Amino acid sequence: MKKLVCALLFLPGLASAIDLDESGSLKLSGFYNITGAKVISGSALGSSTPWNYMQYKCPCSIQNWEYTGMYEKEKGWQFDQESLIGVQIKKEFSSTFSATAQFIARANNPNQGSRPTVDWAYLTWQPSEDSAWTFQAGRFRIPLYYYSDYLYVGYAYPWVRPAPDVYGWPIFAYNGANVSYRTQLGQSDWAMTATAWTGSYSQSNNAYYTRLYYGTPTDDAWKKILGASVTVNNGIFDVRAMMMRHEETVSQNDPVAGTVYLLKDQPTRIYGLSANMDYKNWLIKTELDRFEQKNPAIGLNAIYKYALIGVGYNYGAWTPMYTYSQYTTVTEPIEARSSHYLSLRWDFRKNMALKVQYDISKDKSHYSYPFFGDSRVLSVSLQGTF
Repeated sequence: MKKLVCALLFLPGLASAIDLDESGSLKLSGFYNITGAKVISGSALGSSTPWNYMQYKCPCSIQNWEYTGMYEKEKGWQFDQESLIGVQIKKEFSSTFSATAQFIARANNPNQGSRPTVDWAYLTWQPSEDSAWTFQAGRFRIPLYYYSDYLYVGYAYPWVRPAPDVYGWPIFAYNGANVSYRTQLGQSDWAMTATAWTGSYSQSNNAYYTRLYYGTPTDDAWKKILGASVTVNNGIFDVRAMMMRHEETVSQNDPVAGTVYLLKDQPTRIYGLSANMDYKNWLIKTELDRFEQKNPAIGLNAIYKYALIGVGYNYGAWTPMYTYSQYTTVTEPIEARSSHYLSLRWDFRKNMALKVQYDISKDKSHYSYPFFGDSRVLSVSLQGTF
């Protein structure tokens, strides 16, 4: 599984970059996911009778919350929900100063129409070539999860996609700055990376809220973001702890009443802990997270708890894996789900992998109406880098 570790070189620069100039200071690299899935069966509130949820015809299965990648049983195989291609361009102005931009064209992009998204656009500076400190400013993905930075570089992880029960919030980027410090821990094999970040991000007609919860154009903003993480690893074990706070404002525009605030400058905290192992042929992935929005004055007590655990084994070019994930709120009406995943990765060519995955997901929400419901989904994906 060390090939997956190598794939992490995608950020801030992809490993097999193409030189765009004679000096080698301008490089291009890229990645792609050609993903299709089919809802085999599903039910809601104990009935398999088809139902409608928002604009979707169910049985259905949400596999990408950020861009509302939804698979519907009546449509059969769908390849237009998660497929994408991305390119990253990096310009090195000196050995300590560079600029990086990453663009992704998605088959499904309700957040920005059909235009490519700018997932990354930032400057990087180090005081010296061998400095332990790195400073960056620009646009980044919010590092809420272990796989946040390379969530869409599918080649870098064993599944077709990281568990959607854990991965996915309405805001997933920030404009701001971060600083990181890397050091070896004494004379041991352990290395530590500490990172802190700050910034904000606003999105009009946010797809997550508009298409999955309210059905009405809804804007979302995360402001005064302040987060930090610490990662330690020794080549076998990798442990990461994260905490972040921000203020969230969710609003809608009413033609009569004007701006209606569903949340306004609501203090929010998110905590995360992941522990992974890659030893000989064994692969273990775990992640535990908690989201908190509390405001007794308005009766708000929104707490989400979500987690995953996966075990895999590498047989040469083949990596079968079993993964379990779940999420739940702590107050009524409960929103909750648990899922089992059987995945198989086949590295049949250099920098290219074919993956097959079977998901069994149970909706444990306490809603009086059909939500996403239970589902069984078969997925296949060709993922690679160039």
